[in-house]
Amino acid sequence: MRSMFLSGFAALGLIVAIAPPAAAQDVGGISITRGGGNVNTAAGVRSQAGQAITTVGGAAFGRGQAITNGGFNRNVAAGALSLATQDVTTTGGTAYGRGRVIANGGLNSNVARGFGSTASQSVTTLGGTAFGRGQSIANGGFNSNLAAGRFSQADQQILTMGGAAGAGRTLTAGGANRNAALGRGSYAGQQVVTIGGQ
Repeated sequence: MRSMFLSGFAALGLIVAIAPPAAAQDVGGISITRGGGNVNTAAGVRSQAGQAITTVGGAAFGRGQAITNGGFNRNVAAGALSLATQDVTTTGGTAYGRGRVIANGGLNSNVARGFGSTASQSVTTLGGTAFGRGQSIANGGFNSNLAAGRFSQADQQILTMGGAAGAGRTLTAGGANRNAALGRGSYAGQQVVTIGGQ
């Protein structure tokens, strides 16, 4: 009986020795990365709220697509001695073959509504890379940024850089932007920089 077990283990050892090592397989397909539903509040009296979101896309081989959305974002603070800052960075993935890469810089928004307000938002979107005949599309998020009244201030900076697409084409859109401040002690500054891909 014991010799039977030993010969069985010997056979198993031989199979393990000649079997190829386990490894991740490169397959075609879709790589989808979403940056979460995000929201970050502090609603009123002595408020403060800060949020930073980073989303980095994956890789799709063969005829795959790599789609990266930078989260739904939103960052409030709503009133009293408010302050709200938000920072969103989205980096597109990589697609090989005839795939395409899409990087959307999140839906953004950033409030701070009223008394003692300040609201600051910075959105950076970097397009991905598509090899072969693929497409690289970079959308700089839907942005917005308010502060609405009293000691308002609202600052928004958006940077969108297109990706690279070998023999294919790149498409870069600098976000839907918007920036307010509306009333009493207001200030609103916005800087939008969009750089096309290669």
